Amino acid sequence: MTGKIWPIIFWLAALYNLAAGLPSLLGMGLPAGELAPEHLLTMRLAGLLICTFGIGYALVALGLPGTRHIVTLGIIGKLGVCALVLHYISSLPPVMPLLAAGDLLFVAAFAIWLYRSPKQAV
Repeated sequence: MTGKIWPIIFWLAALYNLAAGLPSLLGMGLPAGELAPEHLLTMRLAGLLICTFGIGYALVALGLPGTRHIVTLGIIGKLGVCALVLHYISSLPPVMPLLAAGDLLFVAAFAIWLYRSPKQAV
């Protein structure tokens, strides 16, 4: 990993994802009696996947070899989040575009890291 700032950025990305994903994964704030089981499952699966990306960013922060592809997948996932939020922006609570803006900042940072970091052997 090039530069001293990059581990910090990837630790922040890991914490960002864990903070976003853990509540859904643990079922916190989900109205269990009001949602059908398949919707609860979808929310918890989304939380699991968000947390999984967070774990991936932590692996990148640790500088483990072979984690470059996690960053590429992170860019794809975070751009997807931004696109979905933009599509539904008129019907979302105001906090959602702010979270998507955070994802967009990480997309920029990840792209810079990919451009500047040496390619790792697969």
